[in-house]
Amino acid sequence: MGRKHIPRQAVVAATFAVVLVATAVAATGGGTSGKATTHGYGIARASAVGTPVSSSTTGGTASFGPHIVNGTLLGTSPAVSSLPVLPVPQSPLKSLPIESLKAGPAPPGAKDPVVQKAKGTGPISAPIQSFDGICLPGSSPCALPSGCSCLPPDTDGEVGPTQYVQMVNTDFAVFSKTGQVLRGATPIDELFANTDGECKSHNEGDPVVIYDQLANRWLLSQFIAQPSSTEEYGQCIAVSTTGDATGSYYLYEFHFGRTFHDYEKLSVWPDAYYMSSNEFPDGSETSSGAGAMAFERSKMLNGQPARMIFFDEAAANPPGGQYIGQLPTDLEGSTPPPAGSPNLFAEVDDATTIPPTGGGDGFDLRLWKFHVDWANPANSTFGQNGDPDYTLPVAAYVRPQCTYGYGDCVPQKGGPQGLDVLGDRLMFRMTYRNFGRFGSLLLNHTVQAPNGHTGVRWYEVRIPTGGEPSIYQQGTYAPDDILTNPLWRWMGSVAQDKKGDIAAGYSASGPNDYPSIRYTGRAAGDPLGQMTQAEQVAYTGTGPQTEVEGRWGDYSDLTVDPSDGCTFWYTQEYLATDTAVIGTWRTRVVSFKFPGCK
Repeated sequence: MGRKHIPRQAVVAATFAVVLVATAVAATGGGTSGKATTHGYGIARASAVGTPVSSSTTGGTASFGPHIVNGTLLGTSPAVSSLPVLPVPQSPLKSLPIESLKAGPAPPGAKDPVVQKAKGTGPISAPIQSFDGICLPGSSPCALPSGCSCLPPDTDGEVGPTQYVQMVNTDFAVFSKTGQVLRGATPIDELFANTDGECKSHNEGDPVVIYDQLANRWLLSQFIAQPSSTEEYGQCIAVSTTGDATGSYYLYEFHFGRTFHDYEKLSVWPDAYYMSSNEFPDGSETSSGAGAMAFERSKMLNGQPARMIFFDEAAANPPGGQYIGQLPTDLEGSTPPPAGSPNLFAEVDDATTIPPTGGGDGFDLRLWKFHVDWANPANSTFGQNGDPDYTLPVAAYVRPQCTYGYGDCVPQKGGPQGLDVLGDRLMFRMTYRNFGRFGSLLLNHTVQAPNGHTGVRWYEVRIPTGGEPSIYQQGTYAPDDILTNPLWRWMGSVAQDKKGDIAAGYSASGPNDYPSIRYTGRAAGDPLGQMTQAEQVAYTGTGPQTEVEGRWGDYSDLTVDPSDGCTFWYTQEYLATDTAVIGTWRTRVVSFKFPGCK
């Protein structure tokens, strides 16, 4: 839900999509590159008033950590199936003002050497299941309206053995695998309605759902983004008491003091639930750095008081930049990593975000080991005192810079402005699958392709058992299209089935096409760096977004069915016919598979 732009030197401006008042603010990029001033944009937030919070419970402090925070156990929710069905609030969508932003400078001489210019032809399946999810209220038809009249939807979802759970701003819904609605769009804070914490009155978005395959449980989460002067920023986390997503949930609230943790992304690992975030000290419109957190999974699965271990990367930023825009590793499949393996946090940088050191060109994938010690939390570590454990050179790329419809944006048929790209960060999720001899990490982000379009840059990092990680393959999926129908591809999500087949889902749009949902992939053993499968249309949008700021995303989600380890499930937004003269977003859930996976 947050709107964050990371301009040069990784100075980020925070926003979120429940927009009340919006103003442009300028921030000067620091560092040593000697390039022109850049700007960050966001909404104005009130400065903190009231009693300061101690540094042990807040980010953006002078102390790196580890900080140990006691979470608040708020009790157990009623069964989701028994929650009242509330009327959808009828409120207009409040839009951001138009922000003028010039495209950011590319690193000198940057040229993408791994771009894929031709589509594949492999036999990846057409959609198997395809059904609508939650949608923007206010224009018909909208069967599952969200309670948030906001852009963007922040679409994500997870598949379990028999159910699919989708979350958007600011609701969740539960479906059968054939698309039957088991629980309609439900405000996330309704889970917390009978508690005494902040989460009962803050339904503010950036939702994330993850399925814990090791325990057969669901985790639903969103942030506290607008605390009062007597409250704190925080995270609301609900962990299901059983494998039934329509059942009851253990309810937790973790406080972050007067530092806002934006664009938070969660993951499953055997020793903890992990979360990355971008930090914004209260009253600041620019980021201070990244936050890394581990939540006490074993306690939360049993409804017991749980702790959080937190590292504040603001105290470990490199000269001339920030560590920012990270993702934690999310376990895919039922085989855990080797015993004692730390979770890995990742980010991808270029010379415009972190100036290069040691003679490199600055195009790097950075990895941090997050070691958690719940018996003695003070022994927990993150990287090398905040610096990454590994810096892996990656192929050069050009980072697209689009803000509120201006810059390197995605064109759309019939739309007044280009669509938002979010080319400043990794896209959700970073997955890990254990193949025995090695573990495989997948991650992706949007780049500017040589043909002038955007494409999906993806990586596979392999970690041999007992060895060190390295880039196994990488590619930029940006095929040339026929001249009359050029497409921009962005907002991707990648995952891997049990056979090692890799799939990528993404948005696709062009001057002659409405924004739509597509996917492709590569079979295990195919030529490295190539998406060899046919590009399939998951769903075709029927209208443009006419909301002038061009908000899109902020993320999508591709997951793999735990019941067979083969079937991919993807959820993403699209646009319907725009009868409301606004961005009439809808969401879709589709499944597909590789024919060789049984």
